[in-house]
Amino acid sequence: MKPSAIGIIGGLGKMGAWFERVFSGAGYRVLISDLSTPLSNRELARSCEVVVVSVPMKVFPEVIREIGPEMSESAGLIDLCSLKAREVALMLEHTRCEVVGAHPLFGPYEKSLAGQTVALCPARGQNWYRWFKAFLESHGARTVTVSPEEHDRIMSLVQVLNHFWLMVLGETLTGSGLELSKVVALSTPSFRRQLEIFSRLAFQDPELYTAIQFDNPLGDETRELFWRSARRLSEIIARGDRQRYMKEFRRIKDLAREVGTLLGTPSPEEKK
Repeated sequence: MKPSAIGIIGGLGKMGAWFERVFSGAGYRVLISDLSTPLSNRELARSCEVVVVSVPMKVFPEVIREIGPEMSESAGLIDLCSLKAREVALMLEHTRCEVVGAHPLFGPYEKSLAGQTVALCPARGQNWYRWFKAFLESHGARTVTVSPEEHDRIMSLVQVLNHFWLMVLGETLTGSGLELSKVVALSTPSFRRQLEIFSRLAFQDPELYTAIQFDNPLGDETRELFWRSARRLSEIIARGDRQRYMKEFRRIKDLAREVGTLLGTPSPEEKK
């Protein structure tokens, strides 16, 4: 089952335009609507069997309420938001069509779907979920099917904590007063990799990264866990309790080994 036409609301945005190129390159007829397009969101929703919504989360509810009445029960609605619980609930509430929540876990600077991961949250119907999943995988992507609630909890680590940690790293670099060129020159391989990840913030959207921190309802809980963990380790060091710190290090070392196994990271011995 393939759609005769795919519509992308927000098709002039970075991620919307990226998926337009991917779908068009695969031979699909693609229509787009955006703030400055002749085609309206409602007209697009009436004209396409599958509608992909790629808009900022702050306008997402308005868009779903707008297009919901225009979509038939047999159509498919897919969103690309970075949070899923509220977004999937809105799509179910305001439409009768099949609904799939999707979160591409990559940015619009990637060359293709090959090697990328997409989270999928099928919510109503199976036809368009199966089609989209098969499409992604046929282009080399890895899909992970998950509930909207579990997705958002995991994102409180994968996105909220990750981006918050990078902001803290940047604040610490600034507050240290050290010369950046010398910090980079004297970096160990592992710290250099951290700095390389940090440097990618230069190409990110401030509005999106702010939304990730402010809009995930589990963000406060995760940031508080981060602070508690940091304080506990700092207190062990302040007490001069080397044995306790080594015990904690060995515990985290075991966790790191487990993560490395899941990632398929070779050990130093395996690299030889």
